[in-house]
Amino acid sequence: MRLEGPEGKTRGFWSYVQHGERLELHHGKVGTDGKRESRTFASAEAAGAFARKRVAARVAKGFWSSDLVFESSTWEQVKDSVQVPGRSGEDDDRVLILTGDVVVPHELWLDFRRGIFALEDPDASPFIGLIVRGNLTVEGCVFNGENDFGPFLQVDGNLFATSIAMGGSRLRVAGDVMTGDFVAVYNHGSVCVGGDLVARTIASDYALQVEGAVDAYRYQGQGSKVFAVSAGVEDAQDPHDVKGVFVPAVVSDERVQLAKARTLLVAGKPISRPEFTSIRAAFRQLVSKKMAEPDKVKSLTLEAKGLTSLPEELFLFRRLEKLNLRRNELRTLPEALGQLTELRELDVSLNGLLALPESLGALKKLRVLNLEYNCLWRLPDSLAECVELRTVNLVNNPYAYVRRAFGGWSRVQLMWDFPEVLTRLPKLEGVTFDGTPLRHLPTRRFDSTSLRSVTVRHSLVTEVDPDLHSQLTVSVEHSAERASDNIGYWFRPENVRLETIHDAKSDRYDFTEIIAMLGLLLRINIPTAAPYDRSLEKFRKGSADIARELDWDGSHPQRVRALFTALRDALGPLGEPYPGNALIAGLRGVFAVHADG
Repeated sequence: MRLEGPEGKTRGFWSYVQHGERLELHHGKVGTDGKRESRTFASAEAAGAFARKRVAARVAKGFWSSDLVFESSTWEQVKDSVQVPGRSGEDDDRVLILTGDVVVPHELWLDFRRGIFALEDPDASPFIGLIVRGNLTVEGCVFNGENDFGPFLQVDGNLFATSIAMGGSRLRVAGDVMTGDFVAVYNHGSVCVGGDLVARTIASDYALQVEGAVDAYRYQGQGSKVFAVSAGVEDAQDPHDVKGVFVPAVVSDERVQLAKARTLLVAGKPISRPEFTSIRAAFRQLVSKKMAEPDKVKSLTLEAKGLTSLPEELFLFRRLEKLNLRRNELRTLPEALGQLTELRELDVSLNGLLALPESLGALKKLRVLNLEYNCLWRLPDSLAECVELRTVNLVNNPYAYVRRAFGGWSRVQLMWDFPEVLTRLPKLEGVTFDGTPLRHLPTRRFDSTSLRSVTVRHSLVTEVDPDLHSQLTVSVEHSAERASDNIGYWFRPENVRLETIHDAKSDRYDFTEIIAMLGLLLRINIPTAAPYDRSLEKFRKGSADIARELDWDGSHPQRVRALFTALRDALGPLGEPYPGNALIAGLRGVFAVHADG
């Protein structure tokens, strides 16, 4: 391989030829005889590794294969043919062009002033992108190390690469993309594929736009699990833990460290395991020895396994007394749970559960039930049959990811009423509500003579009957503050992203979900948060933040006007149950600032 590139104010070259364990090296200034040397290594593999390392170092400094023949055009000359979303430049900025089917026999850097974008003259207009008018094959990593920006890459045909590791650069491929591991870091960059995307793994914290089908094991950031995607269809029933797909070097706290993965890819090191193990397969491996004598298993922990449903094998352990299902993605529990009649302790916290099965009443020996951090809005009547139940934890229902758990704001249901089934438990000793939007306390006293504490904190309760509720410890002094705090949690840019309210292809808006969220916030705040000064301030700040995010560069004011006009108009039907309410009146003014601005 022969590389050429800038060396100070001159142009240099570096080349090698490998003969088994021997390398013949040749380097110097272009136009001179240069210097030749021969090096012998312990093995052909060692010689090849040394050569690859030297090539990568030269490429990083701005060298490239002498077989590549670039043209250079100004942005003004090519801008009409650039289809990379959001790409712009000054008219005298320069764009590199490769014509025909191209093979790059090394890494392709997509960072300003590095690799092929390095400048011999630092005062010259920069190269802001590369257009390949054909298919592109990269025998290495397509790499962008800067999170916020980078030269664009537009491929008018297909892209084949050993790996791809992107940051703030923008990638547009008209045809298919075929690669090994694919990492996309941060959210200032973009990846748009006109055809299919086939990769070994995809790890990204922003959505890749793929018009065709995706085939890969896909991780979508923020601590999510890995799902196999085949022909564009995700296998949601058989998730993979990140540790079952990615190497330990890039996994921390159940997350893929994307920046670390990107660094390893450009260094030619693996980020994914040779073979992948799904959570269900890992469960079978975990219990394979126990399956021989399931009746001897008394305790089982399946914490943080990414479970969206429970493995059928679990219900073979009929003598289980303690079951830990914390930190999964369970939205419901199967009726088969009632088969575990020996259970004493059940922990299903941090799941986003929406409901409990009626078969829960079959757990006659259950003593401890941890329901913390879920989205339960009611408890089954059968719970009264759990006659040994002592402790129930209902802290933070709903938890932070309420919209994701229900699948949309329009589907969200909240626990407004204290579940009176709890008052019928004969041996109940303690129950805790904290951060649950209870508005009404029970209308009957507790049957249990062993009751020690029933605590209700950070709810929407404003009135307590001292006679009926003497068994309860209820905090009402922070109810108004709690109600308004929900506005800050929900009414924010993260929940009002452009892609969730606007269809770019049809240029149509759909505000159904955000209006549903507004309706929930009104129900939470009225009348608890009266006189509403704090609530209106929260809405005012949220509105400003959302408007700024939707039109961060000042070129799309119509997005802001459309959203806040829809919200202001929605106050009519949403406000009908609250005639003359001060919060509704104040919100009209808050939304008008952005609707009319």
